[in-house]
Amino acid sequence: MLVLLPPSEGKTPAATDTPFDLSQVDPFADQLEQPRSLVLENLMKVSGRNDALKVLKVGKTITDEVEANRHLLHASVAPAYEIYSGVLFEAGEIKSRGRGYEPSASFEVLVQSALFGVVDLASQIPAYRLSMDTKLGKLGNLGTWWKKRLTPLLDKKAHHRIVVDARSGAYQRAWPGVNGEHDLIRVNAVRVRDGKRSVVSHNAKRYRGILAGALLDRAH
Repeated sequence: MLVLLPPSEGKTPAATDTPFDLSQVDPFADQLEQPRSLVLENLMKVSGRNDALKVLKVGKTITDEVEANRHLLHASVAPAYEIYSGVLFEAGEIKSRGRGYEPSASFEVLVQSALFGVVDLASQIPAYRLSMDTKLGKLGNLGTWWKKRLTPLLDKKAHHRIVVDARSGAYQRAWPGVNGEHDLIRVNAVRVRDGKRSVVSHNAKRYRGILAGALLDRAH
């Protein structure tokens, strides 16, 4: 089984002294080191510009996080399950459940990332601020940019597996997952009333998080 999660926009800075090593970010450490380096370089550059908040589509309350982007090469890291926070990760108690997680051929949890393309839940990463719908310098729209680089890799990783897709739309565009030989299950929250189904967007992250947490428990 391959579980795909969206990242959280807000992140918890690492409470460690472990230095960032881009070459150790999994999965696809070798294949994606250069693309990840390109995005990292452009993010650090854009974050130092006068219009950084506008380009990154964030408000003034996020100024400190954008400033921290400029120093990512010297940032501390922690497992992704500790870095990502927010509704989905809190609802699924991913931080505590992630401690017992180890990727295997039978079960993997990957988080789609605008900075790294995709990261394993146990991979060591820094906190950063970047969303997939950002147009980042010469790279353009990151969803489109990553799609070209992720598609062959994720198609192969998903081959003959069950893929549980709990991502939101912007992150699904980086790898739609509709082609290839795998079983794709997309997780949506719906309400049934008088026989009619309607999508419930308000609590979707919460329900997806609860499911992700349950799958982590089942895999232990």
